[in-house]
Amino acid sequence: MTLKVALPDTSLIDCTDLRQKTVKVGQIARTLAIFRVEEVFVYSTEKLRATQKRDADLLVKILRFMDTPQYLRRRIFPQSPSLQYAGLLPPLRTRSHPLLSKISELTAGTVRWGIQVRPGKIDLGFDNLIDFPTLLSERDPTLFKVEAVSPTLSLSIIDRLEAPVYWGFEASRTGTLLELLERSRNMTRIGFSRKAPPFFQLEKDLISTVSSTGSVLAVFGDPNRGILELCDVQRDDIKRQIDFWINTIDDQGSETVRLEEALIVSLGLLNNSVGKVIARQGFYD
Repeated sequence: MTLKVALPDTSLIDCTDLRQKTVKVGQIARTLAIFRVEEVFVYSTEKLRATQKRDADLLVKILRFMDTPQYLRRRIFPQSPSLQYAGLLPPLRTRSHPLLSKISELTAGTVRWGIQVRPGKIDLGFDNLIDFPTLLSERDPTLFKVEAVSPTLSLSIIDRLEAPVYWGFEASRTGTLLELLERSRNMTRIGFSRKAPPFFQLEKDLISTVSSTGSVLAVFGDPNRGILELCDVQRDDIKRQIDFWINTIDDQGSETVRLEEALIVSLGLLNNSVGKVIARQGFYD
C-alpha cells in the first residue's frame, strides 16, 4: 500500500527567482502531504540549462526541510542562502509534526522523530535531551517509538512505514524516468497528459489494476512540457512502461496547467477513486 510521485528536475523552470521557487515547492509539499504521498522522486531530464542545474537539488532540499518537524530543522538544516525564504513555507501539519512539547505528556505507542546530538543523547524536541545508547546519525533524523514511559522512558527505532498512520514523505533525486519506471514494475504506473483519454473513461480499469498492485507511481511532466516531450530520447520505451495515460483535466479552459495545479487535481481524483487502496490512514479516519 503506497503512493509515490515522480517529478522532473525541470519542475521549477517557470520560476524566475528563489522566492517564487520556494513558494512553489511549498505548494507542492502541501499537496503531497494532503494526499498521503509516501515518496517523491525527482527524475533527470537532461533539459536544464547550466544556470538551472541547482533547481533539482533545491526542490529536494525544500521538500525534505518541510517534511522535517520544526523542532529538528535547525539541527538538520544549518542556515543557507537557499533557505532564506523558508519563512514563507506553509506548515504541513502531518502527524509527524506534533504540537506536543512536554515530555511528561508522552504515552506508550507515541511515534516521534529525533536526532542524535552526541553519542548517547538524542533530541526529541523537548527541553532536555533523551538518553539512548545506540549510535545513530547526527545528520539524518531517526524515527522512535515510545515502548514505555515508566519506570524509565524506553524507546525503539522503527521505519517510517511502521508508523500507525501516514507519516509524511521522503524526497530524493533519481536517474532517468525510464530507470525509475523499470524499477517500479510491481506498481501501477500512471502518466498524466493532456493528450490522454479523460479520467472517467479509464477509471474502472484503473481501479481494477490498482486493487491488484496496491500501489501507484504517479508521473508528471513540467510546467511547459509533457512527459514524452521531456524524455524524447527514450520516448517509445517510456510509452511502453506506463500502464495508464490519463488526462485529469479534460477540456481545460486555460492554455496551460501549472505543475502544482496538475498535482492537486490528479492526486485528488486518485484519492477519491483508489485512495483507500494505495495510501495509509491520514489525519482523520
